[in-house]
Amino acid sequence: MKYTVFKVAGGSFGIGIEGVVEILKYREIERIPQLPDFISGVMNVRGDVIPVIDLRERFGITEEADRRRIITVRLEGGTAGLIVDEVTGIREIPDEKISSPPRVFNEFRSDFMKGLCHEQPGRDRVTIILDIERILSRDEKIMLKTSMEKLTGEGRKRGGRRIEKRPG
Repeated sequence: MKYTVFKVAGGSFGIGIEGVVEILKYREIERIPQLPDFISGVMNVRGDVIPVIDLRERFGITEEADRRRIITVRLEGGTAGLIVDEVTGIREIPDEKISSPPRVFNEFRSDFMKGLCHEQPGRDRVTIILDIERILSRDEKIMLKTSMEKLTGEGRKRGGRRIEKRPG
């Protein structure tokens, strides 16, 4: 299977390419009051307003860093952006090269993980394969959906996520 591989705070992570929509250059995120804490804000991608999750914050990393890319992914029937430090490439990783995640991995919650993969035999470098559907809990997914519906407003949506200007 192919994975989009990226870095967050020096760690190497991967997500299956079937869930990746596109990779964008970093742009400013609109911070909106009363969004759940796990959402950094929203951004407009060709007329679609999508929520953005900063993976540094999601993983409990408080130090600041240059944020270089946003990976847009399919998440529960919608699209969300993930802020990462750097995208390093697309890699073919056979299933047999992915081992089950330990219960705790360097204080990183293993429930986000699908498994671990050594990038190259004989090297200590490990890529954490993320389960994109488990980045958010079930309750957080419900909060995300509710927040986005409130943000876009009933009756103003078109195409599920597109916002039209109110007459004014």
